[in-house]
Amino acid sequence: MREGFPMGLGREELYAMLYECVARSPGFPSLKAKVLEVVMRRPYVTQQELAAALNLTPGQALIALRSVRLWCHEVETEVRLSRRITPIYRRGAIGGTFDNLHLGHLALLNAAFRSAERVFIGLTTDDFVSSVGKRGVAPYQERREELERVLERWGWLSRAEIGALSDELGPPAEDPSFDVIIGSPFTLANCLKVNAVRIERGLPPIAVELSPMVLAEDGLPLSSTRIRAGEVDRYGRLTGSRARGGPTA
Repeated sequence: MREGFPMGLGREELYAMLYECVARSPGFPSLKAKVLEVVMRRPYVTQQELAAALNLTPGQALIALRSVRLWCHEVETEVRLSRRITPIYRRGAIGGTFDNLHLGHLALLNAAFRSAERVFIGLTTDDFVSSVGKRGVAPYQERREELERVLERWGWLSRAEIGALSDELGPPAEDPSFDVIIGSPFTLANCLKVNAVRIERGLPPIAVELSPMVLAEDGLPLSSTRIRAGEVDRYGRLTGSRARGGPTA
């Protein structure tokens, strides 16, 4: 149910060439939307099944599927394979709480840094976290330090700017220097809201890029909420009764 890489795509250079050929073609946004619909219905769909269902080449199916869905065990490989991909935007933005920083966050960061040369990371303040009703979240400074460690580990720190995020929109809603915002399939609505506010303020809309959703071992999305509930760990591995074969519904 989980596909591996075809032979010949193990090298970063070849993957970058394939990614840039497929993901930056004019029809890719509509293809990605179709693939997302398939994945939402069939999270276990394979590259081969997707190619057959949508009449795609193996390369198109590979890039489209990995742009929409990554299994937890695929994320770090995807980051390594993305190192040679040249960003096409100057300044991008992402935002989040980054609590219990996990592989879903890593996939989001990777999508941002392969899209933009520099990335503003809006890190939610403690007051904002409290205002939206989140409980059990680590303090801002602790979350920032962990985020910085991850950025340094993957070679992104010099291209990153971390700023406090005190509302759901952040600087991209009013700063003309941004040309892309990166979100997840679950935060698309907020990205579109940023663009709506930009238009209201007389600014042009910016590009929207979506990171893939990351699935834990049980085929459900990996999230900080699930980690705090003790269902999975930061790497998407099942914990507790689930790991021992307990119910997953």
